[in-house]
Amino acid sequence: MPKQLVTALGLIVSLGVIALGVFLVAMPLYFQAVGVDGQTATVASTNAIYQAQVDHLTEEEENLDEINAEVGELRSQIPATAQLDDVFEVVGRAAEASGVSLTAVTAGEQVLFTTRTGPIDAGAAAVAPAPAPEPTPSATEGATDTTTGATADAAASGGIAAAAGRQQVDFVISASATDLTQATAFLDALRAGPRLLNSITATTTQSGEGTFDVQITALTFMDAEG
Repeated sequence: MPKQLVTALGLIVSLGVIALGVFLVAMPLYFQAVGVDGQTATVASTNAIYQAQVDHLTEEEENLDEINAEVGELRSQIPATAQLDDVFEVVGRAAEASGVSLTAVTAGEQVLFTTRTGPIDAGAAAVAPAPAPEPTPSATEGATDTTTGATADAAASGGIAAAAGRQQVDFVISASATDLTQATAFLDALRAGPRLLNSITATTTQSGEGTFDVQITALTFMDAEG
């Protein structure tokens, strides 16, 4: 056999062995490496998402006191139970701050929450066109808390036990003011809280020279489910 032919056959066999090694060894290793790179990229992306969540939780933890304070403020506006004493306290402080004289504060029954369809609050007290009679001697200076039936006992003992879900209690507040500015200041103080009084409507009637009778209705809320 000629030497050139032997060399050519040896070269062909060598190339075949190399090609076989590439397809049987090198190519699987390459594709495996590519797959590992893809998995690495996926893991890196997942880790980045997890790290972002951890960073967010860490930031929230740093602001935990502020968040708890905000939750506490919201809970003071709408507590889990009626706590009607809080409402009487708000009314008393509003009367003291504005200078009006309370004549009656009456709490209604605790009922299921009703979604409102009208405006939230009346803007300010309105003067009725016809003068009302002079105040009776039974009207007293300062705050006089008046409730009816079981509501009075519940208010004195710290409030009515709330049923599941959202509830509301209506309040009727009667007061005497020396002018409309004083009556408006009383309404603003009622809205200031901290206990939420909503759906506030007010009617102010001039009952005598320098005297105005203020009649206010409002709602307070509670949410046992938070």
